[in-house]
Amino acid sequence: MDKETVRQQRAELYEAIDRSELSVQETVKRMRTMTRLTQAEFAAHREVSAKVIKEVERGVANPTINTLNQIGRVFGLEVAFVRSEKLHADVRSQSRLSADERLIMEQKRERILEMLQDFKDTFEEFKKIEGDGA
Repeated sequence: MDKETVRQQRAELYEAIDRSELSVQETVKRMRTMTRLTQAEFAAHREVSAKVIKEVERGVANPTINTLNQIGRVFGLEVAFVRSEKLHADVRSQSRLSADERLIMEQKRERILEMLQDFKDTFEEFKKIEGDGA
């Protein structure tokens, strides 16, 4: 995997974390798959047990803050508090944004269909004129 791909994956991970889209489980699994390590290799590299990594990825672990910080440290991540009001507001904002984006896409689609119909009508008129003149 080239450096640019790794940078892009890391940037996408950070963006998803910033948008509160990933659970701890998903974040740890994504970090591990980005490094292309097995659970055991990833655990050894982070100096935690393989059992912890397996359980975190399955969503059944209750790791300590220290353990989570050890796992995230290489990626420049650490456990922190997030105001739940902000978290919920961000989720609502994302939902609205998604609805707005869907509306814009539908409007664009309708406009493209109108343009295609106009083109078709113009083409049909041109064919009639060509047919009458021949």
